[in-house]
Amino acid sequence: MAGERYARRRTWTWWAIIIRNPDHPAVPSQYDLDHAWPPVYIIVSVQKGSAADLRSWRLQADRSRFDEEEITKGT
Repeated sequence: MAGERYARRRTWTWWAIIIRNPDHPAVPSQYDLDHAWPPVYIIVSVQKGSAADLRSWRLQADRSRFDEEEITKGT
């Protein structure tokens, strides 16, 4: 909540959230789908204490599912 208030005061817009999944794959859970906000989720799989995988997912407009997006290196 504090982060949301901080961003609002600066008129920043949230476009993604980064979460970690300890000892689970980098895929959204049913909980993520049920509570999704904002529409992009970047998920890091943490295996045995180290980052093992990083994937990006975009929520469909009808909130029915996430579709995986390609992560590319910016210039």
